[in-house]
Amino acid sequence: MNRTITATMILVLVLSVSVMALEWNGRFGVGLRGPLFSPIIKGSEFKKSSGTYEPFMMGLGGNLELKYGLTKNLVMGLSGGYWYTYDAPDATDDQSFKLFKKEGAATKLKTIPIDLTGQLYFLPQSNVQPYLLAGIGLDIVSIEDLESNEQFSSKEISGKIGTGFNFWIGEKLAFDIGAKFSYIFANLSNDVDSGWLEIDDYSQIKMRPFVATLEPGIGLTYFFGTSKDTDKDKVKDKYDQCPNTPLGAIVDQYGCPLDSDKDGVYDGIDQCPNTPQNALVDITGCPLDSDKDGVFDGIDKCPDTPPAITVDAAGCPLDSDGDGVADYKDKQPDTPKGAKVDIDGVALDSDNDGVPDGLDKCPDSPAGIKVDLFGCPVAKPFTAKITLNINYAPNSVEPDDAAKSALDSLAISLKAYPNLKIEIKGFTDALGSARTNLKISQARAEAIQKYLQAQGIAADRMTASGYGESEFIDTNDTPEGRAKNRRIEIVPVER
Repeated sequence: MNRTITATMILVLVLSVSVMALEWNGRFGVGLRGPLFSPIIKGSEFKKSSGTYEPFMMGLGGNLELKYGLTKNLVMGLSGGYWYTYDAPDATDDQSFKLFKKEGAATKLKTIPIDLTGQLYFLPQSNVQPYLLAGIGLDIVSIEDLESNEQFSSKEISGKIGTGFNFWIGEKLAFDIGAKFSYIFANLSNDVDSGWLEIDDYSQIKMRPFVATLEPGIGLTYFFGTSKDTDKDKVKDKYDQCPNTPLGAIVDQYGCPLDSDKDGVYDGIDQCPNTPQNALVDITGCPLDSDKDGVFDGIDKCPDTPPAITVDAAGCPLDSDGDGVADYKDKQPDTPKGAKVDIDGVALDSDNDGVPDGLDKCPDSPAGIKVDLFGCPVAKPFTAKITLNINYAPNSVEPDDAAKSALDSLAISLKAYPNLKIEIKGFTDALGSARTNLKISQARAEAIQKYLQAQGIAADRMTASGYGESEFIDTNDTPEGRAKNRRIEIVPVER
């Protein structure tokens, strides 16, 4: 038993080995099928004095089958056969799935089934194809009473359904394993005596000892003729899904050409079979390079590169300093990263402070002002009051050297911050008349204004005011106190 199971498994494995998947369309075949059938399902009123059961046993036989493919997976089948079995008159249980024994039998049953079926095969591109079938049949039945040697006959109409698996063995031979179920639904004629097997009227289907049969079996079909291969790709036309393959192209099992590098030129014709993805190719499958820069068209993001120019992996000219101007036309190839440049790659410097636009955080620095690395003036902004205690020469309102040094530093800061305005305040001590002191303080403030103006500070940015002997900050009773009161104050003015 184990050897039988092993042999069956090996046979199925062999049949499942990949062979060319074949379709049915237009194919004609002749086959044989057998060897078992089982009478099953009692009629609803079938009874015997010894009990109610299925008395007929599993029988033997076979069919001759003709098949014709209507489409790639729909087949019309016509079959005729011969089946026989015996009953077990002394049995007390169902005999349908017990192989018959002639000894002790009272009746021999012979059937000539003629079936017309449609068979639907799934997976038409596979060499292993499950299928379903359905159809109608004419069953010519002969009944022999072995005790009296009487012969009876009956003709039945039955419906057919079934399923199974088909295995292709090359192009001309197919093997299948399946089962068919037949159910009697009409009696055309019969001459069975009333009372046979205690049946009053054999024409009544429900009074039969069985009303259906199950036919498990194995089939082998041979197909005539060969298929054409118009495009010479070694895949027959009937199974070729790409029937217009160019000559020389390598194809898959369905006859469709392969294109390993996906360049649109088929393997076998492609003279450059390892073309990079997305590269444009000529009719031989070799990549194009219109600008001769070594980067193929389709991949080249700069397809018009001038000759002899060094390019990157994308086919674009190198731009070493990353300023957007290619090296070959960049007149300043070492521009700092982030600097704005002109069409020649030269850094722009709108305020001419030496720090390129794009890096300059103070792009409006006044001309001539010293700036830091970010383009902003080195001078600190003027935010607090400056007090000058000037040692004036006799009959003079001009600032002394120490005051001029302080004013020079102030001029630098005012130039760095051109929007800043100042007020210059002049003060005196209490010596002399108040009227005279007021004139002197005004003249001294205006002298400071003129000095700053000479340093490049616009006059409209400055206001000179004399306050005379007002707003003393120390005593006027001592020379030191009077020197402190005799002063110039410079204060920033809000914009």
